[in-house]
Amino acid sequence: MIEFLRLALQRKQEIPETLKGDFEKYYKAYQSREEDGLLTNNTLIKVLYQKDKTRFRIQWNQNNNIASIEQEQQDGTWVNTTGDIIQRFPVRIYSQKQIFELARDPHSLLKIIDEAPEVDYHTWEEQWREERTRYLSFCARAREIEAGLAGEIRLKGEFEDTKRKLELFEKLGHANVLKIYHRRLRQRHGLEKWEESWAKTGNLIRSIAREIIPPLVEDNLFEPGDSLERNILDEIGKISERLKSIANKVEELAAEADRIWNEWLQIKTGSIWMKSVEEAEAKYKELTDKLKEQGVNNPDDYSMLVKRLQDLEDRIKDMDLRRRNLEDIQNQKTQSKARLIELRRELTERRKRFLNNVLRNNPYVQIEVIPYAAKETVEKELREILGRESGFERDIGSIDGEGLLGQISWENPEAGIEIIKNQIRCIATGQACDYEAKDSRFVNYLQKRPPETFDYLDCWFPEDSLEVRYSTTSNGSDFRSIREGSPGQKTAALLAFLFLYGDEPIILDQPEDDLDNQLIYNLIVTQLRKIKPNRQVIVVTHNANIVVNGDAEYVVSLFMINGQTYKRCEGSLQKEKIRNEICDIMEGGRDAFKLRYRRITIGNE
Repeated sequence: MIEFLRLALQRKQEIPETLKGDFEKYYKAYQSREEDGLLTNNTLIKVLYQKDKTRFRIQWNQNNNIASIEQEQQDGTWVNTTGDIIQRFPVRIYSQKQIFELARDPHSLLKIIDEAPEVDYHTWEEQWREERTRYLSFCARAREIEAGLAGEIRLKGEFEDTKRKLELFEKLGHANVLKIYHRRLRQRHGLEKWEESWAKTGNLIRSIAREIIPPLVEDNLFEPGDSLERNILDEIGKISERLKSIANKVEELAAEADRIWNEWLQIKTGSIWMKSVEEAEAKYKELTDKLKEQGVNNPDDYSMLVKRLQDLEDRIKDMDLRRRNLEDIQNQKTQSKARLIELRRELTERRKRFLNNVLRNNPYVQIEVIPYAAKETVEKELREILGRESGFERDIGSIDGEGLLGQISWENPEAGIEIIKNQIRCIATGQACDYEAKDSRFVNYLQKRPPETFDYLDCWFPEDSLEVRYSTTSNGSDFRSIREGSPGQKTAALLAFLFLYGDEPIILDQPEDDLDNQLIYNLIVTQLRKIKPNRQVIVVTHNANIVVNGDAEYVVSLFMINGQTYKRCEGSLQKEKIRNEICDIMEGGRDAFKLRYRRITIGNE
């Protein structure tokens, strides 16, 4: 039944990988009695969930052809509604095996911690992805600009050579003509660029004028015959007229801009400067004709060199602009990387604050967040970034071993990770660094990787690790690593945390397994009584302590016949039938209960 709830409430993904095979039969339809499946092709699961004084019905079947969520109306009918089941209907479901696996795999426990509102991992992840995208974009844009700057030195050299050749022409006795022509040509070129920058000002202003006038209000929104609505329509009309007046004034500005343009063309055409341009061109033509007649150099060389010099000058100016843009992008890239580091630190701090608040003075368990110390996943993460699942073991290395990863100091893992990143970049670019690769093939491999590989490397920060410690005395003293604990001690430590965390409904399947009766009472029973006023708790159990001393408010007794589960009775502890059922099923009957009680207490009398 618990697993059917998990299926309908879409919590299958919470099952650890190591247990998925054990739980598969709960989610599979069987075709014959020899198969393990517990469902049929026609199985329909419905879960009632009440929140904010409204009842919802969550439904599931094999074909997924029914409404997943329905909401109850005031008249008792149900209507379809939408939403994400996991987000809208929070719940915690844990089996004993699942809790034990959480103790073995701190990374799975970290996922549970991240779901806490105080950690708010989903919002953090959105911010992280957005900032990482910005950083990767800056990296790509910087490379694009750098590629465009590759020929800068060559262009500047060609510019100097062309400039010297022109100086040779000017030394032929026609320096003044050539200098004036060159000067006027550059002036005309610059003037034409200036004209291009504002020639369409009139059209631009007209487009603004068109944007000022708002569209008409829809006819069917107001009734002109209604005096109240007529009043607002009149006000709308007045505002529209005032906006039209503004638009007309803007149109006048556009016409004024056109007049300025036309006046400028007339001024330029009739200016002394334009006459000097025409005069310089005429003298230049006369000069080139003479040079051609005399056979002194190719007269076309000069015009070609003048044009080439102008082109080179424009390209060098563009290079200078690109370099300034590159500096801006590099600054933004640096700021973005700093923001990524800040965000990653913030996630660790959120986790720490949450655990400190939840487990403060807890007598059973302590959980410490160790930044970037998930040793079990760090090698896999680095290999995924480098695009190499295996190989190069001596250079990539391993945690607490050799190679790059072996250099990480876990006293300051953030600094160690940054050192590794820099070393990998140095190897890839052929720069000297304080790490000497052991395999030349590793060097060749890195040098052939696309540059995006190293952008993602910059964004890599290993996952945090959790150090879980349990109290051997269950009274807040003598804490030891959970790795040293017995199955019962591990279960107790994790239960102590799971009980305190969250306010959503929690469903537990036989939490008493691996626990002695004293732990059951001191931990489970005590915690149940504390949390149930503010949190719905559903427990599947065979332990009378949990039901009776945990002060269960509603008890359902089930029994099985021929593989089918049936309900025997249900109700509160105040019902005699329920009390008798607890005594018979969990205590072995009244006689067995009395006999056990007498034998235990007689020695104390």
